[in-house]
Amino acid sequence: MTAWHEIRRLIHAGDADDLIDRLVTLSPADRGSVAAELRGHLPVLRARAESGRASLWNEDGWEELPLEPWEQWAELTRLAGAGTLGTAAAVAAWVTRRDLLTEHRHLPAAGFGDPAPMVRLLGHRPAAWQADLAVRLAGRLRGPRDPGAPLALALLRHTAVAPPPHDPLVVAWVSGGVAASSDPLMPALVPRLFEAEGVGRALRHERAAPPTGWLKLLGGLDREEILDGCVRRFLRGGTAQDLRFFARLHELLAPTAAEVGRRRRDYVRLLPVVPGPVADLALHHLRSLGAHDPAEVTEALEGLLFRAETKLVRAGLTWFDETVRESPALADDLAPALVLAFGHESYPVQGRAAQLALKHRGRFGAAGAERIRAALKTLPPALEARLGPAFAGVAPIG
Repeated sequence: MTAWHEIRRLIHAGDADDLIDRLVTLSPADRGSVAAELRGHLPVLRARAESGRASLWNEDGWEELPLEPWEQWAELTRLAGAGTLGTAAAVAAWVTRRDLLTEHRHLPAAGFGDPAPMVRLLGHRPAAWQADLAVRLAGRLRGPRDPGAPLALALLRHTAVAPPPHDPLVVAWVSGGVAASSDPLMPALVPRLFEAEGVGRALRHERAAPPTGWLKLLGGLDREEILDGCVRRFLRGGTAQDLRFFARLHELLAPTAAEVGRRRRDYVRLLPVVPGPVADLALHHLRSLGAHDPAEVTEALEGLLFRAETKLVRAGLTWFDETVRESPALADDLAPALVLAFGHESYPVQGRAAQLALKHRGRFGAAGAERIRAALKTLPPALEARLGPAFAGVAPIG
């Protein structure tokens, strides 16, 4: 019996342990002969799987046997290729073949199941070869549901090779749930949580809370690093779903006034561009600081008062009102921000902005009054008629 007939029989017998034990004892020549036969045997296995019968050769001739579910055949065939193909590149291509992957389309997101048999088989290869394969498989990942993720992650852990800088790898890692503190991938992948695209979306439904959840997992980073990571993630942009996890993580830390103060410029930069929940977070922390540089307030209000969200614009109008009452000299500088609210789609917001313009009309100088006059046509006719006479001629408070 040739090596190929032996391996074929073990594949058909459905015994992974016996198959692995035989594969690791094959000579180089036998491995080459098995690998050469294996590709051509895939269509045969598929056809027999579809028919529900298989022909196996034994000492008494051909014997017809019922087939087990196809995914078992596919996994055993993957093992046979992984144990006989020579290069790491060839094995990486074999174990991620589309014609094998499609046969697993009904399996859960965990992919092919327990990667331990494959790791045991590949553990007989040279260490450098295993590390090369681990990096290649990690680089082939395309998303959190990639069926090759369990094997790629298992090999990275087994070989202790540095994970490649590949965003889908990080997403696949976090999609497996909160990692154990002993996970050897933590030192390399935890810092990438804040940089890899797709992490926030994968964790958008995460409900873990300290001390047992993600905050505990991030214990290797200090507070400053975590806060900086969250703020960097906000500044990189994304949808509310993309940023929900990081917003929650940020708030779990409950930043102190000193920590917010060190990042106040970043929070101001967030106001005009991030999704509403993150802008609301940034506004809350900015307002908790109390005193602000006038230029900073101007930038913040210009970022808030052009937004579509009514809640944020109303909060911006309240901030405008308080600032002008406390510092009348800033009225002209803040007039451009105020008139942004004149064009809001909500009539109550427009009415509030017009009310504030009237309330503080005596505090506007010529420049501020002109700004408001120029923007009157963006108001509904009734509000325009109300403000027009009031700003026909304005004398600033002495």
